[in-house]
Amino acid sequence: MLELILFLAVTTNAIADARVKTAERLAEQARLRCMREPDEGLAALERAMAMTADFSPTHFVNPGRKGELVDDDFLAARAGYRVHRAGLYGAMGECLSYARRDAAAARYLRRALDLDPRSERGLLGETLLRLDRAREALSLVLDAHAPSPRDLLVAGSAADALGLASVQAEIDRARIMRLSMPSVAYRAGPFRLPPTARLSTGAPFRLVGEHGVTLVYVSEASGRHCSADLEQIDRAARLQDSRIVLLPADTEADQVLRRAVRLYSYDWPVALGPGLAAAFDVVPACAVIVGRDGFSGVVVRSPLDETLASVLEIFAREDVQEKRPRRAWSGGRPDDASPAARPGLLAEGLAPGEDEPFPAEFTQAVAAFRAGRYDEAIRLFESLAQLADGWLLLPEERFNRALCLRASGARAEARRMLLKIGDSRFQEAVDRALEDCS
Repeated sequence: MLELILFLAVTTNAIADARVKTAERLAEQARLRCMREPDEGLAALERAMAMTADFSPTHFVNPGRKGELVDDDFLAARAGYRVHRAGLYGAMGECLSYARRDAAAARYLRRALDLDPRSERGLLGETLLRLDRAREALSLVLDAHAPSPRDLLVAGSAADALGLASVQAEIDRARIMRLSMPSVAYRAGPFRLPPTARLSTGAPFRLVGEHGVTLVYVSEASGRHCSADLEQIDRAARLQDSRIVLLPADTEADQVLRRAVRLYSYDWPVALGPGLAAAFDVVPACAVIVGRDGFSGVVVRSPLDETLASVLEIFAREDVQEKRPRRAWSGGRPDDASPAARPGLLAEGLAPGEDEPFPAEFTQAVAAFRAGRYDEAIRLFESLAQLADGWLLLPEERFNRALCLRASGARAEARRMLLKIGDSRFQEAVDRALEDCS
C-alpha cells in the first residue's frame, strides 16, 4: 500500500511539474508573438497564466513518505511558486507594453518585481516614464543594488524629467540610505564655497575640477577626537583615492588640530577664508565627503570608524558617465518626496487594487461588504478582476472573495480559496486569514 501511495505521489508531482513547465513555455511563446500580434499573444498569455493560477505546494517540492509537507517545505514551495508566477506576470506586462496599454503593463510588471526582485526593472521604468511617473521610475532604479545599463538609461530620462543635476548623485544617496548608520547623513549639493576660499598651499579651494572626491575634516576646538579621527581618515584615504582638507571650525582655536597634524606628519592642507564652516553647515567634529562635482555629499559624525571607508567606497563607484550638472538641471534640487505608495489593506482587511484612485465598482463592493451584502460584494470584486486593466489582480480578488465567504459563515470554502493564493502582494494577510479559518 505504501508503495502505491508513493507511486501516485511521484506521478502526481510529475504531472504538476509538466504543467508548470508547459505554462512557462506557452508564456515565452506568447511573449514573442506579442511583438507581431499583441492581441493574439495576450490571449495566449491569459491561458498560460490560468494553468497555474492555483498554488499547490506539491507542484514545487516533493512531499515526505506520508505525503506530508512540513512548514519549511511549504515556504520553499511558495517561494518557488512566486518565482514561477513572476515570469508569467512579467511576460504579460511585456505584452501589454507592446500593445501600449501602459497602465495595465505597469501593474503586471510591478507584480513580477514583487514576487521576484530579480525581475526586469528597465521595461517597468520605461512604462512608468510613458505614464509621466518619472519619480516612481527613478525610485525603481535606485532600489536596485546593481542597476543594469537599461536601468541607468531609465534613470537618466527620469532625472531629466525631474530637473535633477546628476543621476550618480541620486544613486549615491540611495546607497548611503541603505547603510542605515545613525552617524551618517546624506547631503544633497550643490555645495557652494565662498569665492575667497583657499588652501594653506596658496591654491584656491574648489570642489569642482580634477579632484574626484574631497574629504573635509571639520575639527572642534577641544580636539577630543582629533587624533583618532585623523588616523581613521588616513587609513580610509589609503584605500580610496581622496583629497583631504582640514577645516578648523574655530580658526582662532585650531592649535589642537595643528599639533596633531605635526605629530603624525600629515601633509594635508588647511582650508582658509571667512564663511567656510557656514558653507558646509555642520556641527564639528565630523568629516564631510563631497563628490560628483559638488552635487553629492555625506556627513560622518565623529568619532570616525569603519563607516568612513564604507562611504568612500560608495563614492569610488562610477555607474553613470554624465556631464554634471545635466543639461535639464533646474538649478536646484527638487524636494525628496517619495513616489506615492500603493494603497494598503483597508480597515476591514480587504485588499485594494494596485493604485489610486479606486474605481467606483471597488468602492461599491466595499460598501456592500460593510453592509453585510456579501454576495453583491463578491460579484463586484469578480467583475473588477475580469477587466483587462490589471487594477485588481486575481490573488487580491480571491482574497477579498474569501473574506466575504468567511464573514458569511462559509469558513471551509474560504479556507480552500485562501490555500490557492500564493502570489499576492498581501501574502502575510492571506496567511493570517488562513489561520483564522482553521
